[in-house]
Amino acid sequence: MFARGGEHQVYFQKHTRRYLKTTLPDRQKGYGIALGSLTHGATPSEYLDRLALQNQIFEDDIQLERIVANDGKPIIITSQPAIKGNAPTQTALDELMLAKGYEKLADGAYYDEQAGLLVFDLFPRNAIQTTDGHIYPIDPVIQRITQDFGQFLREEPYTINLVH
Repeated sequence: MFARGGEHQVYFQKHTRRYLKTTLPDRQKGYGIALGSLTHGATPSEYLDRLALQNQIFEDDIQLERIVANDGKPIIITSQPAIKGNAPTQTALDELMLAKGYEKLADGAYYDEQAGLLVFDLFPRNAIQTTDGHIYPIDPVIQRITQDFGQFLREEPYTINLVH
């Protein structure tokens, strides 16, 4: 079964019980949004860094499956475990991020000044809450930012969600 998200082609693999996600080169340079960049797109290395950060921050199990070339542009294939549950509330996501030490800048956008990390696009549509209450963000955008950019976003938080 295939599905298409914002920047991924998604396929459920029954024998592994994991979702395979393939980057699409025609959206945000193929690797997700990057606030503050001229093209609004992340590089392949930023994309891979985001996945590692997601594993670290949210104790996720994203795995790099392979990288294939498509006209000289890398297509990155990852997998995530299948999780059963429902979308959490925005309040539950706010509580999750505050408990992790993040400051809320706007709905779905959180900043950890000390770590220099911005997590955004963390809306109920991009998370699953299991029956035991655990929340799994499935497609947040995580970006390393400078303190100056973090301060700008504090002062102008409406700019965070303009790129969607």
